Amino acid sequence: MPIKNQTSLYTDEVNFFPDHQFRLIGECAGKKLLLIGRTKAYNDPIVATSQTDEPSQEDLYAYDLYELMKFSHEPVKIHGEI
Repeated sequence: MPIKNQTSLYTDEVNFFPDHQFRLIGECAGKKLLLIGRTKAYNDPIVATSQTDEPSQEDLYAYDLYELMKFSHEPVKIHGEI
């Protein structure tokens, strides 16, 4: 599954998990919230939202979880362990 914004910025600063290690941790704006990696410096969670039960079939966009929570107009609900 391609992570659309996996640019040099994210490649240098983030350890992305293999697809099979993505984990459902909550929801945002009616979409599933997946933990897909962690920052190298502080181990902060990197997430993506998925509209389907098969995220490997769609393009995902990586977000820093804390930035998403700060700037999202929709509530971010965390159900699982981060």
